Amino acid sequence: MHKKLAFFSGFVTLGMMLVLIMGGTVTKTDSGDGCGTDWPLCHGKLIPTNPSVETMIEYSHRVVSGIEGLLIIALTIWTFIAVKHRIDVKIFAFLAFIFMLIQSIIGAGAVIWQQSDAILALHFGISLVSFASLLILTILLFEDEREHKVVTKQLRSHLYGLSIYTMIVVYTGAYVRHLGATYACVGWPICDQSVWTFESYVQMGHRVMAGLLVFYTLYVLYLARKETNQLIERGMMASLFFILLQVGTGAWIVLGGHATYVPLLHAFLITCYFGILSYLSYHAYRSTVRQDRAHLKDMNG
Repeated sequence: MHKKLAFFSGFVTLGMMLVLIMGGTVTKTDSGDGCGTDWPLCHGKLIPTNPSVETMIEYSHRVVSGIEGLLIIALTIWTFIAVKHRIDVKIFAFLAFIFMLIQSIIGAGAVIWQQSDAILALHFGISLVSFASLLILTILLFEDEREHKVVTKQLRSHLYGLSIYTMIVVYTGAYVRHLGATYACVGWPICDQSVWTFESYVQMGHRVMAGLLVFYTLYVLYLARKETNQLIERGMMASLFFILLQVGTGAWIVLGGHATYVPLLHAFLITCYFGILSYLSYHAYRSTVRQDRAHLKDMNG
């Protein structure tokens, strides 16, 4: 249904992915102060003159984020006008807009007020939720409304739990980057050093949580296979693929992947992982709601 709207939503989703990668570039290159403490202007100008590399990285991120924000607003308005009978579609369009707005406010605050590392670490996670909302919206616009196998309470609960736990792990990873603790540990997977600092503990804590995330993903995949739920199983197989690559790039960064593209690949992989997981969680919720409605209809019928 609404194919033009669906393709536009897909385009906006790809745009949010670009925003996430560019934001990671800003963090990796320490370009957050590339435009000084001015926002939305850059060094007091609409277009900076004789910009440094850091200024160009920060400024281009702002421009792309601003365009993406306008596209999300247009998508939200279009969705509310064109899709009048689907409350879920409207909700995800609205969520994409709201989290994009929150992300913009935190980004502006980081420039103007120089916020703490703990607050800055929220920025990536909020952008991730906006991306996931756009991805689910796009899938809902493209898919037909056929019935799917009902997801059991056990599998549904663990999908929710895995999604929440993923956000916690994502936050710790973002905190590692903003704290400057990426190379605080010697060796991998265990920190092999005699002197431990606060940054070392943060880095090691993130590694432990990331490892547990892999095992939790495997467990949810096991539950999906046990229930022979093919949609959830295929989604979890894809999720496992992305999270294993995610762990691999994390090790690569620590063991010598100093090139900028490695941390960006790291961010790209977790974005794909969380996007798939978010859709599976919503699908599990939706299948249960449909079952409850069917039972209610039978009782009243």
